[in-house]
Amino acid sequence: MSVKILNHPLIDHHMNKLRSKDTNNFDFRISAKIVSNLMGYEIFKSLSTENVQINTPLEKFKGREVKKPFPCLVSILRAGSIIVDGLLEVFPNCSVGHIGIYRDHKTLLPKDYLTKLPNNIHKKKVFLCDPMLATGGSAIRAIEVLNENNCYDISLICLLACDEGINLTLKKYPKTNIFAAQKDPVLNKKGYILPGLGDAGDRIYGTE
Repeated sequence: MSVKILNHPLIDHHMNKLRSKDTNNFDFRISAKIVSNLMGYEIFKSLSTENVQINTPLEKFKGREVKKPFPCLVSILRAGSIIVDGLLEVFPNCSVGHIGIYRDHKTLLPKDYLTKLPNNIHKKKVFLCDPMLATGGSAIRAIEVLNENNCYDISLICLLACDEGINLTLKKYPKTNIFAAQKDPVLNKKGYILPGLGDAGDRIYGTE
């Protein structure tokens, strides 16, 4: 288990745009995707590689490439898809799965409504994508769904996390690796991260 809060000037620059209430939906999507791109280089450092020999136009070359099976990116719908899109630009060989979860605004409990995963996902390293790790409810439920499909090598990828969500997720699933662009300290009574960036899904898709 590890928690990695990424520290990069370009990530911080674009996270400021995500946090600003003056950023429109179009620019929010662009910045969210750029942050996901930048996170990808750190996230994919954990992939296993193997030595290969290839022929250049001039001579043989001993190189290194990612070992198969390639990882699977799983989006917690709907907002997780922006992270998947960004990571696919870095490593397009990944397969993609979807888990539909929404949070009941009265109980703050997660409700799942869709699971669509590759048939061989149990053989793959899984990167579970959700912009916000707030209460931890959606992440925990998504990890449960993955475990039900025999997936146990799971990393959670977030744009913004808070201590409560991190602690609850790791208490339930201590082997989970968590990557976040930034971390905030607390939640408000409605389960939103403070100071946060608002509802990521609404800001991505213009459904405020």
